[in-house]
Amino acid sequence: MSGTARAAEPSTRDTPSQEERIRRRAYELHLLRGSQPGSEVDDWLQAEEDIRRIEDQAIDEASLESFPASDPPAF
Repeated sequence: MSGTARAAEPSTRDTPSQEERIRRRAYELHLLRGSQPGSEVDDWLQAEEDIRRIEDQAIDEASLESFPASDPPAF
């Protein structure tokens, strides 16, 4: 495989995993609460919900864009 073909492939190193995005969001929530200990589980659960909501919204938007103008999605 040539170097050019490899460059065209998406790199998984550049895209954080879902778990990494959740971890970062949980830490952000921890900082927003003033870095007080004791709510790690709550921060993690909230982060999971936030990341999944963002991902679901992106999927919904992509789905809407994939429909032709003459064939709108049936809700």
